[in-house]
Amino acid sequence: MGCFLAQAATGGQILIETHSDHVLNGVRLAVRDGLIAPSDVSIYFFDCNAADQTASQVVRLLVDKNGNLDHWPTGFFDQSEKDLANLAGWD
Repeated sequence: MGCFLAQAATGGQILIETHSDHVLNGVRLAVRDGLIAPSDVSIYFFDCNAADQTASQVVRLLVDKNGNLDHWPTGFFDQSEKDLANLAGWD
């Protein structure tokens, strides 16, 4: 899906809201594979303030040419890792 979206964005813009790590990673792979330039990808994470559930901080994540993110905020697509750690008895 991420590769399809990268190709569909040629000459235009596509705005996506997702909770799917598959879409996120597909876009990252599309950057790595040269289907879309890192400068043409914007990823934003809305980080909810734990003390005040009505306010969020918007965090922009940058993608490099290899599809890596410049940082990985707490709570950003981490549920699978939490579940696997729980299943493995690591938590």
